[in-house]
Amino acid sequence: MRKRIFTSVIILLSLSSATAQEVADSAAVAFNDSLFQSLPELMVTGNKPIVKVEGAKLVFDVNKLTKDKPVDNAFDALKHLPGVTPQDDDISLGGMQVALMVNGKLTSMSREQVITLLKSMPASRVKTAEVMYSAPARYQVRGALINVTLSKEASKDTSLQGELYAKAESKHEANFNERASLAFHKGIVSIDGYYSLSHGKLFHTTDKTGIHTLANGEKHDIGTHMVIRGDSRPIHDYRISADLDFAKDHQLSVSYSGNYKKKGQHIEMTGMQTSLLDNNIKDILHNAHLDYTLPIGLNLGADFTYYEDNVRQDMKSVLQGERLDFITNSQQRINRSKFFAREEHKLGKRAMINYGLVYTHIIDHSRQDYEPTEETTADKLPASLSSRRTENILNIYGGGTVNLSDKLSAELSLAAEHSKTTLWDEWDLYPTLSATYMPSSGHMWQLSFSTEKKYPEFWAMQNVTSYYGSYYEHIVGNLALKPSKEYSLSLVHVLHNKYMFRGWFSHTKDYFTQTMFQNRDQLVEIAKFDNFDFYQNAGIMISSPWRPVWWLDTQTTVFGEWMRVKDSDYYDCPFDRNIAYAMLSANATFRFVRSHDLSLTVNGFARTKSYQGPLDLPASGNLDLRLRYAFLGGNAFLTLYCNDIFQTMMITPESHWAGQNMRSQYSCFRTVGLSFTYRFGGYKAKNREAVDTSRMKK
Repeated sequence: MRKRIFTSVIILLSLSSATAQEVADSAAVAFNDSLFQSLPELMVTGNKPIVKVEGAKLVFDVNKLTKDKPVDNAFDALKHLPGVTPQDDDISLGGMQVALMVNGKLTSMSREQVITLLKSMPASRVKTAEVMYSAPARYQVRGALINVTLSKEASKDTSLQGELYAKAESKHEANFNERASLAFHKGIVSIDGYYSLSHGKLFHTTDKTGIHTLANGEKHDIGTHMVIRGDSRPIHDYRISADLDFAKDHQLSVSYSGNYKKKGQHIEMTGMQTSLLDNNIKDILHNAHLDYTLPIGLNLGADFTYYEDNVRQDMKSVLQGERLDFITNSQQRINRSKFFAREEHKLGKRAMINYGLVYTHIIDHSRQDYEPTEETTADKLPASLSSRRTENILNIYGGGTVNLSDKLSAELSLAAEHSKTTLWDEWDLYPTLSATYMPSSGHMWQLSFSTEKKYPEFWAMQNVTSYYGSYYEHIVGNLALKPSKEYSLSLVHVLHNKYMFRGWFSHTKDYFTQTMFQNRDQLVEIAKFDNFDFYQNAGIMISSPWRPVWWLDTQTTVFGEWMRVKDSDYYDCPFDRNIAYAMLSANATFRFVRSHDLSLTVNGFARTKSYQGPLDLPASGNLDLRLRYAFLGGNAFLTLYCNDIFQTMMITPESHWAGQNMRSQYSCFRTVGLSFTYRFGGYKAKNREAVDTSRMKK
């Protein structure tokens, strides 16, 4: 019943914007707006000029885009960009993952921490959002990118501003977050600090069913029920930064970021096997960053990161009468140093060149030890691990932008990268090209070609075996795991400055992902990252806004996609699979009073069946509600929200391929929460970059 209700609401949301094309109006406006003063970029205008074109970038005026919308922070503002799809506590661009950057700073960035940073910024602090479907090499980001540019503080008066934030939510268990930010400015000095405290509990269940068939023909019924209870002892996240503008166009920026996390988990499993497992986890992160900009266009910098992950696991498991009792201690230590230099020059009024280099040195020291607590267990445990690896990456790039005419511009870049580890030693070239054509006011075509390389997590490349919940479920490392290389072609069309269409094709060589496989030789399920031969996808996207009356504002994005994935040496069951699927994302904002103090936002998302390698991913979707009340002159916000109302977001992956037979059903709970935000002193959060932990052990 609830799935029918969910589907009906999604359909109503999509129908609400079906006639958006009919209300398009291409009336010209004056060019006196500040956004359009930086000639000679190509400019897209119309009845609501919100976007212009600069080489490979679509530059959106965020203030115009979010005017009269209940947007509390910079991250919420990004959700209103054409082509952007909100997905839980994240966003995607044109159906693909998008990197996030602040003020074009070249530094280490973690996606989760950048999102947290953007949430701490008021939307009024954001000047523009630069959307790139193929980021040029100078950004040191491959693939899609959204660069958030912030308004600069021009006043030399002394000021102190701040923001206080508190959130309480329930997702079966209660969780809390408190956050405080302060910014001080006096003359040439700006200092800001940030502290966040998170704490609460976790409850999650997994029901696994299926039939495990061994090579000798034996069949075993798989039926387990796993319950995970956890507590996040206070998680501390903090940052302090300073900017010194000691001369004209000279700026020195320094920052320190840190994170300290402790949490515990208790796992109980019943069914075809019984298991008790206790995890104690402690993570530590330190990062220091230095950045110096000179008036000649030269930017120099260094970034240092130390990360440590410690896990102690106490496990007791019984499978078909075989008992295992042991303690596991594992640790990962990452030391990373990054140095960079880059420069830009203008060549006349219509061209610009850029070049630079980035050198990264990484030391990964990982270990895992097993300590049997029962004598019969000693000869059944995997070998211990002690590994020290280094990774060196040198990236040298050059590129340029040229406006060939008032209607045509192009941006080209080429990066040469050498990566060397004990596992690989190779040079790669990464060309990117973006050509933009604007036949008339308010209409734009952009053709892009890009290449990308993705590195696997450090821990996934270790020769190590871990256990998830029980002796039956093994997590295995892969020494042969390689980076993937992606080549993509994209065509974007902006119509009447509001409606966006995109078509694309991509081919990824050595695509890697984690899959589950029922071992033929023993009663063990293996979770491992593997490289596939390739992954291909092609699709179209249509994004359409609609505002029929002052109290209703909607946007709908529709995707149609075809994908193919092939692996000719996947265990003993190679596969070559393809499927077409669709996605729909829609949101509607209802304002109850013209002052916009009280508003309701409805977000919906739905996706049809898809694949992840040999796994089948069934259809999924969600519906979220958000009621916001602004008071105290817009300095305070009270938000009541309910996410995944019908508890339909969590997928149930299945495998019925070449003798594989498994199904995992994960618990799904709606989230109900209340948050309060208060800003004082006209708080405007500074741009502080976060630390990249994407390849580190989670």
